[in-house]
Amino acid sequence: MKITPVRGTHDFFGQQVIKYRTIQDLISHYSVIYNFEEIITPIFESTELFKKPLGENSDVVLKEMYTFKDKNEDFLTLRPEYTTPMIRSAISNNLLEKLPKKLYGIGPMFRRERPQKGRYRQFNQINFEILGTHDISADIDLIILANNFLKNLLPEKKINLFINSLGDKNTITNFSIALGNYFKQNKKKLTEESQSKIVLNPIRILDSKDPTDIEINLNAPQISDFYSNEAKEKFSNIQKILKDMSVDFSINMNLVRGLDYYCHTVFEFKTSDLGSQDTLIGGGRYDGLTKLLGGPDIPGVGWAGGIERLIMLMDDIKPLQKNIHLIIINESFKEYGLKVANQLRQKNISIHFDYKYNLKKSLSHANQLGARFAIIIGEEEVEKNLCTLKDLNKNIQEKKTIENIIKDLS
Repeated sequence: MKITPVRGTHDFFGQQVIKYRTIQDLISHYSVIYNFEEIITPIFESTELFKKPLGENSDVVLKEMYTFKDKNEDFLTLRPEYTTPMIRSAISNNLLEKLPKKLYGIGPMFRRERPQKGRYRQFNQINFEILGTHDISADIDLIILANNFLKNLLPEKKINLFINSLGDKNTITNFSIALGNYFKQNKKKLTEESQSKIVLNPIRILDSKDPTDIEINLNAPQISDFYSNEAKEKFSNIQKILKDMSVDFSINMNLVRGLDYYCHTVFEFKTSDLGSQDTLIGGGRYDGLTKLLGGPDIPGVGWAGGIERLIMLMDDIKPLQKNIHLIIINESFKEYGLKVANQLRQKNISIHFDYKYNLKKSLSHANQLGARFAIIIGEEEVEKNLCTLKDLNKNIQEKKTIENIIKDLS
């Protein structure tokens, strides 16, 4: 019986692992530059953590969450996103005593969606969150961080930034009422899925990818007509600062993001190179979410990025070469050879050993892999407590003590 991966999951190996580690290292670099602390949370949480914040009638909660009952009859859910678990952790561990709090995390998420290019049922995600400030500088910082990260990682790719504002709670309420009335008038033209959202949450219809719904959305009320003076000023200031910092962006009034906790700033970085799954990074402001999760009434803003989609856009990375090969020409010299390898590795010198005891085959293998040096262990080397260091590029070799080899290779 051949066991295959579960539908919607995939393995990382070869170039994918190299690219994943590259992303991880770059994210770690930017976390230091922007003063974010890493946080690691469990991959499953109480189901209640996700239900209300994500919207009990949202697609994520209704269709996509992996929820199960454990032996204590508690309902648990594999995390479908990272913002709420990070906030839950900040509350649980009393991390919000000094504000603002800047946190980031990387890890697997789980959603039972229809698998397609760039969309998996288990996927890896990066999150950056700032808790405890209303200042639009936090929104700007996160947008600039994402912009710099993407330009560094994918310098040759065309990536577009789209921004919008959902305004304050009154803006969202009044806009939702107006949208509901508009979609009721056009109900028969909408897809069946969007029709079901008219009463539950008409704003979600703006997020539809169906061409029929998109055409109806073109004439829908604009959220900008419902902004309060404060919301209008915030959004205007964000645009001005981004322009002053030479960050290119476009305004998309139908950009609402897929979860119910957003308000004010929302943004997405998109590419045209991945088909319909075109969002690389998305986020926005979620004032009030921390209070909803049982914490203090503080604002928040953050973004998430999908690692698999980033990997799909990256060029192959040349792996580190196995530059130094250990060649033990006879198995009876194995003990001495392994001691030599251990001494070198303790000095942080990378050694490759192919577990073969044949000089000719091992040299051939080393040359095939582009090795620069070979350390050869034979009878004379063992007797005199030496090693032969062979420069494979220059085709010269010399017997040396292990101490001198360490100096030469360090």
